[in-house]
Amino acid sequence: MRPSQRLIQVVLGVIWLVDGILQFQPYMFTKSFATDVLAGVGQGQPAFVGHPVVSMAQFLTPHIAIWNAIFATIQVLIGVGLLFRKTVKPTLMASFAWVIVVWWFGEAFGQMLNGMGTLISGAPGAVLLYGLIGVLAWPTGRTLEVSASASGPLGDFGGRVVWAAVWLVDAALQFLPMNSAKGALSSAITAGASGEPSLLASISNHVGNAIHGHGPVAAVLLGIVEVAIGLGVFSRRPNAALMAGAALALVVWVVGQDLGGILTGQGTDPNAGPLYILLALTCYRWPEAVKARVPFRAQQRVPDSPVDRLAGI
Repeated sequence: MRPSQRLIQVVLGVIWLVDGILQFQPYMFTKSFATDVLAGVGQGQPAFVGHPVVSMAQFLTPHIAIWNAIFATIQVLIGVGLLFRKTVKPTLMASFAWVIVVWWFGEAFGQMLNGMGTLISGAPGAVLLYGLIGVLAWPTGRTLEVSASASGPLGDFGGRVVWAAVWLVDAALQFLPMNSAKGALSSAITAGASGEPSLLASISNHVGNAIHGHGPVAAVLLGIVEVAIGLGVFSRRPNAALMAGAALALVVWVVGQDLGGILTGQGTDPNAGPLYILLALTCYRWPEAVKARVPFRAQQRVPDSPVDRLAGI
């Protein structure tokens, strides 16, 4: 089955729904969630980021149970709204606003501005990927299915630009001295193992300990792979880069992100791993559709997106 634009919308809705359900976990209604998780995100950030995050956490703490119920309900409603074709557009608009709020106050911009964010931690931020996929999957009435993103406002080429930008940002972050230093990659992998089921924790600890003595080399190699995955979508075999990125994201989701901590009772979302995979499916080009693109377009009289026209695709 092809990952059509509608399928991408539905899967995105399911992930939003999972987020909302996770937000209803008992721990999220406690003050510890506000003081340890929400306020903790702001620690070590530049003042213009960290101060508002900490201030917001302090504001929410006295009535965190009420606020958390509101947050969870918003995410559930976004998820449900994407499951129905008639409500996709208003739901996506609402999700874009919510993405901005959560990306700042819940993720501190994916920890990128303090130099700590990497692919392992979920940079550039899981919720940002929700928004980017939502833009690519915005219904325009276009019927050309070279890829799911081809039917969106940015078109097929625009989807690949988004893919490349995300991976190149991850590579740039990975090359930062503090992320390529000795022990940095190992620590990033083992950091999320605490509180996880023994099997999952042992996998992360084993991998982290195995590369401990080779941290700088492993970090640089990871950055090079990320560059190749990002730029690979502009090669003659873009799908190879997309599938390589999806495979790496799956490995990182298990080994470094520990499934987003959803098995600990304190995970607010599955982290970025599943979103990278969904982004790959959104940009995946179906070979038979690419070959038949010209006659199909002529028959349907479907115009290219502005991005596709600019790229000459």
